[in-house]
Parts: sequence; C-alpha cells; structure tokens
Amino acid sequence: MDLRLPEPLLSDLEAGGLHCIVFDQVPENPTIASVEAGVHRYRSAKCDSLIAFGGGSVMDCAKGIGARVGNPWLSLRWMEGLFRVLLPPPPLACIPTTAGSGSEATVAAVFTDTERRRKFAIADLKLIPKFTVIDPGLMSDLPPSITAAGGLDALTHAVESYIGRNGSHWSNRKALSALKRIHRWLPQAFRQGSDENARLQMALAAHEAGEAFTRTNVGYSHAIAHALGSFYGLTHGVANAIVLPLVLRWSQPACERKLADLARAIELQSGDDSDHALGLRFIGWIDALNRSLKIPVGVIQLRREDIPMISRSALNEAHPSYPVPRLMTQHDCELLLHQLLTGASPKTLIVDS
Repeated sequence: MDLRLPEPLLSDLEAGGLHCIVFDQVPENPTIASVEAGVHRYRSAKCDSLIAFGGGSVMDCAKGIGARVGNPWLSLRWMEGLFRVLLPPPPLACIPTTAGSGSEATVAAVFTDTERRRKFAIADLKLIPKFTVIDPGLMSDLPPSITAAGGLDALTHAVESYIGRNGSHWSNRKALSALKRIHRWLPQAFRQGSDENARLQMALAAHEAGEAFTRTNVGYSHAIAHALGSFYGLTHGVANAIVLPLVLRWSQPACERKLADLARAIELQSGDDSDHALGLRFIGWIDALNRSLKIPVGVIQLRREDIPMISRSALNEAHPSYPVPRLMTQHDCELLLHQLLTGASPKTLIVDS
C-alpha cells in the first residue's frame, strides 16, 4: 500500500458501486497467522469475494483466506496437500504486481508454519483464480532486487516443470516459452525497469511458467528453498536461484537430454555438442545469470548444525509427490547444502523485511 498502486482500482470499484475493504497485513512469506487475520477481516466486514493485488505472497494469502472462508471448520494445516479444499472458496481475482510466482495461474498456495519451522502447500483446482489481469505498468517501479528474485523464481518453475517426470506436450511448450522470454527479457527488466515491453514479457513468462508447473509440480530446488525460507526467512526467489544450479548438477545424470533441450531452446549450442556438454552449458548460463543479477552463491545465515534438519524438511516435502528425475537421499541433500556454507556476500543477500 505504501506505493499506492491499488488506488486507481479502488477508485474505479467505488465509482461502480462496489465497496471494498483493504487487508494489507501480508508478510513476504505468508503465514498461518496472516491468513487467519485476513479471515477475521473478511468475516467482520461481511465481504463476498476477494481481489489479490500484489505479488505471489499476496495471491497465496488470498487463496488461503478463501479456502478458510469456504471451509470454516477446516484448518489450513488440515488442507495441506492435494485436493483437501472440500468446498469452493469465494470468487478470487488476481492482479499480479511482480513477475515471478505465477500464482495467478496455479492451483497451489504456500504458507509458513512459524510454530513448526516449515513451509507447506495446499493445492486444489478450487484455488485457481476466476479472473487474472496482467498489467506491466504496475511493475515498472519494482526495484532490481525484486525483479531478479521474481524472474529467477519463474525460471525455476519452468526448468523444474520441464525436467520432471510429469511433463506433457502442453506443459513442456509453456515451460520452453517461459524460458525463452526469461532468457531474452529478464536482464533488460533488471537493468531498465521502465521498459514496459520487458515488464510485459516477464509477466507473461511468469504466467506461462505457472501454467506449466501447476500441472507438473516442482522439484528439489523448491523443496530446499522452502526449507531455507522457513529457517532463515530467505526470499523464495533468491533461495531458488541459489539452489537451482546445485540441484541441476546433481540431477544431470538422469535428465541430460532434457537439460540439453533447454540449452537449445535459448540457442546455447555450438556445432555438434553432446547432450552432456549442452546440459553443463545450460547450468553455466544459470550461474552467469545469477551473477549478473547479484545473487549470492551461498547462504550466509546457514549453520552447519541446521543442515540435517533442513534436509529432512526438504525431503519430507518432496517425497513422494515431486516428480524429480533422480531421487535424493538425506546424505545427498546434506552434501548439497554444505556447498552453501561459503561464498555468500551480506551485501547481496536478499532477506525478508
């Protein structure tokens, strides 16, 4: 609300005879408590529908509020998992103001359980918004750090959707289209936020990546990023960006052809490259993109003694429903996390405010 972005919408709705109540107490990682506060506000104001105006956290919080309003006897924790939103929520319209989560296109919402130090998701067809409005003008004033975090979140959605085992011709097409847009337009949106076409292309990329992963699910990058976020408050897109290259290097033996496909989609091939070489080149491109967007290579808050618990949390999320190309053990996950103990820079690490 500090940016006053919703004011034109509120004015138009009021002029049309639609009275609105604003709920703006949404943290960067929405919590069970923030959802319950929204439910209380919704009921006390006798609302009949929801408009989510903001980034992925706002849209996820709105989905959680709707799920609780529609199912008042069910807790958010009880609805964790697949298809446990028993009765339909009130109508939801989404107006994304960042290009990253793709929540306006998905069946899912992710929440932080602060008491149990974990993140969890609810996923149900009933959570898909009734309406979505994409306006790149709303994104023109986003700071570069948020542009980077959102774009790399969308990149992770596209990549994990494509390399997983649930892909279809339709989801693969959406994932590749999102990847091509991100490759072409994320650096430009980061450098010149006022470029409306770059903002539009990134908004479309986030939407397409959301359409892809809501049908295929995600992978270990998301599971580990969620665990890091619940332990240390890391911004989700940044956590994904830090973890993604490590997960892809570990996964490559089981998905070389698919990683090569991704490399060819953004024209990284040169001559008669093998799938193995192209896969490595694609991962190298992600490393270079992260550096150009000022993403750290480690997690400065990460403590060695937390690694076993973070690994268990990540694998409990991923197993058995994430369609990963290669199964990770507790030992594998701990070795991967140890790679994040060094190299982080406090000058570039983005954390929750």
